[in-house]
Amino acid sequence: MNYDIKIINNYEGKGRIELNRMAFLSSHVKSIAQKALLLELFGYSKVSLPPKYQKYLNIFLMSTQEVGGDTLLTLDADNFQNLSVQLEFFRDKTDFNSLTPMALVIKTFTAALNEDEDKNLLDEPLIDELIKFRKFFSNDTESILLSNRKSIPEIQFSGKEIDKIEALYKTIPIPQKTIINGVIDEMKFSKKQLILVTNDKQRVVIIPPSDKLLTEVKDFFGREITLTGMAHFKPGGQLSYMKLESFNEPGKADKFFSHKPSKMNVQQQIALQIRDGKKRNPLEDIIGKWPGEESLEELLGMLK
Repeated sequence: MNYDIKIINNYEGKGRIELNRMAFLSSHVKSIAQKALLLELFGYSKVSLPPKYQKYLNIFLMSTQEVGGDTLLTLDADNFQNLSVQLEFFRDKTDFNSLTPMALVIKTFTAALNEDEDKNLLDEPLIDELIKFRKFFSNDTESILLSNRKSIPEIQFSGKEIDKIEALYKTIPIPQKTIINGVIDEMKFSKKQLILVTNDKQRVVIIPPSDKLLTEVKDFFGREITLTGMAHFKPGGQLSYMKLESFNEPGKADKFFSHKPSKMNVQQQIALQIRDGKKRNPLEDIIGKWPGEESLEELLGMLK
């Protein structure tokens, strides 16, 4: 799928881009794509990228040309249809498979710059990566337009817009004490991270504060465990990661904690459900229709 990066008011001249500047652009575009992919897969963008996923982040430069006085870079990237991943059970894998690395870059800048977009597409490490992009611009009149000529709306920004992204830090909810129950599915010793999977198949990144605690918890690999720590959130209120403080063998009551904590307000939760194709009020499905032929279990399922 072809994408365009248009450098508007390029001080280097029509259709030109210096190699060092080109290297900066390509490096940071790839880094944003990688962190956005990790955020999609793990819910936190500062985890190790499994080597088997590296090839899916390939972006190819097709041509560089001058269009209307601006420098236009044409790129090509494949979608993720062949990337085999286990998404959380409520995520639509079809939507994910249709994305490409460049689509993730466009969606990330759009989420950061447009007030009405889902801020759960961002977390602190990804925001940091976006802010680094300000170094690309040489003056206040220069800007970049990202487009795929198709379904995803284009996004244009300059150094001034990048400066505004820093305000997103103020929207991140304050960390809170939380308890999570689940099974340790992965251990990343190089990053000092664990991946916990809850009973409803949600993946949670756990960060032990010390090698000692990481070593102690490793005996629970593949087993059920109850963790206590501080939950850190994304700007949109969904969990980003949990900083581990203690752990214990799960008790009977711990099943209650087998879900991700969230700091989303009611409006954010409704907006997220609507984006996921759910109705604003599921009661509408059964009001005026019961009693009917549906069983009680079927009716309860319609309310979820």
